[in-house]
Amino acid sequence: MALFSWQTILALRVLNEVHQRYGVEVSGWRMAIAQLQTLLKGRSFPSLWCAVAVFPNAHEALLKLEGEIYTKDVCLTVSLRRHLEALATPSQLLVEAQLPLFPAMAVRR
Repeated sequence: MALFSWQTILALRVLNEVHQRYGVEVSGWRMAIAQLQTLLKGRSFPSLWCAVAVFPNAHEALLKLEGEIYTKDVCLTVSLRRHLEALATPSQLLVEAQLPLFPAMAVRR
């Protein structure tokens, strides 16, 4: 059983991108990421392929479609596509890291 839902992992990946790319302080974005998680809860995974997370500030989050015009003056946007692809595609790195946990055994009849 998974400890975290895919929505939570997606929100954390978006927060990590915002932190890594723009140098924002993670603790200051708690409200925006919580709001993003709430927005993601009722959505299906495939419905988000063309979506972007829009952050008008560190306290708000919106979900919009790529190309949809957002009318606020300044906002930060993060495309969800790359993060969804990472969640949907098994990573070779993770698989290779797990193989040593299962040593090869000879099977005989």
